[in-house]
Amino acid sequence: MSTMKGDFKLKKEICKVAEIIYAKGLVVATDGNVSVRTPDNCILITPSGKRDIKVEDIVKIDLEGNIKKRALKPSSEYRMHIEVYKKRKDINGIVHTHPPYATAFGAAGIPLKPIIAETVLENGEIPVAPYGTPSTEEVPRSISKLIEKHNSLILAHHGLLSVGRDLFEALNRAERVEFLARINFLAKMLGGAVPLSQKRIEKLIELQHH
Repeated sequence: MSTMKGDFKLKKEICKVAEIIYAKGLVVATDGNVSVRTPDNCILITPSGKRDIKVEDIVKIDLEGNIKKRALKPSSEYRMHIEVYKKRKDINGIVHTHPPYATAFGAAGIPLKPIIAETVLENGEIPVAPYGTPSTEEVPRSISKLIEKHNSLILAHHGLLSVGRDLFEALNRAERVEFLARINFLAKMLGGAVPLSQKRIEKLIELQHH
């Protein structure tokens, strides 16, 4: 849990995850942003408009968006991160990406159904949040209700938001959503996926809790 780690170690984790999402094609150029909740209930977040992120670049803000010490500008999506941390006390890590397949489903307004077992356990159904202009208060408003019950959201005409108890759980969820989106897309080429029945979904969820 991030509550057991100091800021320096958390910053190193952010840098590592930022590298991973770029290497895996979940973001391009300077897109995307990553954050964690700190032991003192602040946020460490990637800076705005920078690709090669170093530990010293990570910005610390409080839950009102105030920068705690002189630094680079925080990601322009910091308001969305704040909204998640305020709504979900169980969440300590956030990964916002623009993966091609999941983003395509968002552009088409199509939510992702859990057609493979692993995504049921990690995310369940992934809804599409209403469109909000990036970098404005519209985005936190668009996710506010949905994030209470979902661990990943597709942001209409924008990208993907995934959250977790720590940063690596959020990353895993982001990867699984993009994988699910690819499988959904390929299944459509074959005539459409056969969804998992509610009975099978309930059995998977029951097994997870044992």
